Amino acid sequence: MTSTRNLRSLPFDGLGRRWALVLALPVVATWIWAVQGGTQDPKLDTTDTQIVMKSLLLGQFAKSNNWPDGAVVESFDLAIHNKPDLVTALASRYAGTAIGAKPLRVLSVSNVDDLRSPEVLYTEAEGPELDALLKAVKGEPTLVVTALQPTLKPGVAINFFLVEGGLKYEINFEEAEKRGILVGNRIMSCAVSR
Repeated sequence: MTSTRNLRSLPFDGLGRRWALVLALPVVATWIWAVQGGTQDPKLDTTDTQIVMKSLLLGQFAKSNNWPDGAVVESFDLAIHNKPDLVTALASRYAGTAIGAKPLRVLSVSNVDDLRSPEVLYTEAEGPELDALLKAVKGEPTLVVTALQPTLKPGVAINFFLVEGGLKYEINFEEAEKRGILVGNRIMSCAVSR
């Protein structure tokens, strides 16, 4: 008869317990996850990458261009037309940022009548709605940025488009110049022609 002391002294007994523990860990982890209901960790990033890229690029457009000297205004306004997720992304990323001596203010615009000559206007509108927005800022020193337009429409300075799933942009330098905006070197160097 073997005593308990003799079983513990067998050469592979400790190693066997370690392997049992290693093999049991995934089972226990899966069980814990199932008990929690399969909830996702809120720290995991689930944001829309296009929204993130657009917010980064719009921020760079605001910071990296030379803007005309105009009437005394209290803020640098970046107006976003009908894209609340983009407003949120911009506001959280650029809160407290200054463009020159003016604080950056991100505005959500849903109605053309609410548009008050912002320095940057972003819209994904098409057709008559886009025409109305362009008419509202005609002759103003406003950098108009659109997305996914087939071509650069007169009045639009920058247009985002997709290339192999990636977001790119094209620039109408004449339109920017007409509005008194000097496009910065960093912005020019990343632009793509179609």
